[in-house]
Amino acid sequence: MTTGTAPRVLLALACLAGLLGAVAVLSGAVATGPSVTAGPPATPTVSPAAAPGALRTAPTGEPATVLAVSDPVTVDVRLEGGRVLRVRALGVQPPGRCYADEALQFARTTLAGKAVTLVGDGRSDRFSRALAWVSLPQGEYAVLAAEAGVVTTYAADTPAARMPAVRAAADRAEEAGRGVWRACGS
Repeated sequence: MTTGTAPRVLLALACLAGLLGAVAVLSGAVATGPSVTAGPPATPTVSPAAAPGALRTAPTGEPATVLAVSDPVTVDVRLEGGRVLRVRALGVQPPGRCYADEALQFARTTLAGKAVTLVGDGRSDRFSRALAWVSLPQGEYAVLAAEAGVVTTYAADTPAARMPAVRAAADRAEEAGRGVWRACGS
């Protein structure tokens, strides 16, 4: 090895060691991170490559079970055929930092382990989540969450006919000072 290549080799080895260390740290964080499931840990989530066309086979009325809740609008579900899918619930958006913990707790309590029906048209968002309207036996998730004041309305990608009920629920929560409307002073 010549004098000029030794420092380059050492630099390359140091970079490789740093990269491997970062991967190990990230792997540990993922493996030991907080659980967001009800009951036993969920099976692996859908790979991003699988999500974009996942609802195209049955876009309307797809029954599913919620395996995990990532945030107030993102859930992992198991479809009846056994396929696991990451879904972005339409009609609402998380409240941001103010009231985020309460919104996540509401979503976990309302959705985790529950049977839901997904209605979508096969589209996905930039995070490879299937876009779908999420319904529970007791009502539409977007309406329930808006009524509780744990989310705000979000009409993008949502069928226009569904938004009046979500907006009305959010208006009732705001008038009553529930959830985000009380905690954040909005």
